[in-house]
Amino acid sequence: EKVRYFAGLFYAADQNFDAKGFEAEVMSTMLDLELKARMTLISEVLENYLPRAFRLAAARIHAALPPPLDPSKTDDDFGLFILGALGEFVARNGLNDLPVALPLLREITKRFSMEFALRHFLNAAQDETMAALEDWVQDKHYHVRRLVSEGTRPTLPWGVNTSLKVQESLPFLDVLHADSTRFVTRSVANHLNDISRKNPDLVVKTLLRWHKAKLQTADEL
Repeated sequence: EKVRYFAGLFYAADQNFDAKGFEAEVMSTMLDLELKARMTLISEVLENYLPRAFRLAAARIHAALPPPLDPSKTDDDFGLFILGALGEFVARNGLNDLPVALPLLREITKRFSMEFALRHFLNAAQDETMAALEDWVQDKHYHVRRLVSEGTRPTLPWGVNTSLKVQESLPFLDVLHADSTRFVTRSVANHLNDISRKNPDLVVKTLLRWHKAKLQTADEL
């Protein structure tokens, strides 16, 4: 049902999309795979049904996206796992076209979190990706803000490793630790837990610094 739904998104946006062929090709091998491998399979099959030129494929993906997740919620609104295949597609095909790929990840993460895909961009183009995250940390949509923390975690489960130093992501956490949504602050907590495994003193110093800043703000008010 989810594969048919996924194919239907593309068909609704472009009736030349071979939804039945896509569904049949995915289902021929998907049931024998685990969750992450299923995402990879779906993204690989999608390459056979979208244009080879990434910019054209990206436009098709953008047109096929379902409505964003409810921005009025603050937690427990993760989205559909099958949409994670879109991130796999972008990570494999868009690393050489950052001006298109990164904004597309920003849009997709409003439907399903893109932390796994983002880490490939951190490895391939760290400076450019970090510059984008500096903007995203203030984004109006909390799923985009969460991606900044979740995607830069030192030891993200299931995610590829990155060369990012823990100190490089702390400025993001300085902004996000007091976010208005629990979905974001839970990511910050998990991020700090990752750091604590190698540098517990840094976590304690960071928490004390945030606490001190909160007290100073209260005194000023």
